[in-house]
Amino acid sequence: MSKGAVSYQIAKLEDELGVRLFERRHTHIRLTAEGTRLKDAAARHLSHIETVMDEIRSTVEEPLCVGAHSWFIARWLGPRLSDFTRANPDISLKVEPINTRADLQNRALDLSIFWCDPSAEDMDVEVLFKSNTRPLASPETAARVEALGLENAVREIPLLPDASGMAAWRDWHDIAGLTFAPRKNALSLPDANSRLQAVIAGNGLGMQDAFAEPEIESGHLVWISDLALTNFAYCISLPTKGNISAAAELFRDWIRAQDF
Repeated sequence: MSKGAVSYQIAKLEDELGVRLFERRHTHIRLTAEGTRLKDAAARHLSHIETVMDEIRSTVEEPLCVGAHSWFIARWLGPRLSDFTRANPDISLKVEPINTRADLQNRALDLSIFWCDPSAEDMDVEVLFKSNTRPLASPETAARVEALGLENAVREIPLLPDASGMAAWRDWHDIAGLTFAPRKNALSLPDANSRLQAVIAGNGLGMQDAFAEPEIESGHLVWISDLALTNFAYCISLPTKGNISAAAELFRDWIRAQDF
């Protein structure tokens, strides 16, 4: 508010009360006795209002914020969330998609469900269920793989990185007895759902788990190898901010009890 607007409001209040609230002199201004009384009364009421606002804030709980791999949200968690919300109607739930390890540092998260190799993590995680992960392609790209041979194909056709970067591809090459030496730069799409669409569109080879079966059954994708990684899993990661909340405990108990 500008100085002129303040002066106008003071003058208006003085007219309404019929008294002067300030003594105005050449070099300074000070409250009159009436002005002091009004100031003290306003301070008491403002203090009470602040107290009431603090009381109101204390009764409003922050929503339970669960981070989850976007692939897991779309393929498993999303369709089942209504079971949790029906069983816990007093809990306000917010689900945040996470696609990289950096996303796990979000201090708003109460807990997270993340796809990773638990043996390679430098943080405490609880394995929820294993993810058997193997390479797939569109039917057209799979035909190229067959023509080139698998060893040549994984060098010539772009390999799309996932939440592990290229770690899953490196691990798969190890179990396949192949040298990891891709020659082409791959399209990088952190979101697994977008990455799956890129594979369908023929942009390269992807690494996915059984959640991709609907696209396999519909003929949009083809597994190009029977060799699957078994070291990756969907894991529960606890928050960086310290203690787990009661609502997060309820969610963790609920998801542990699910049939995967």
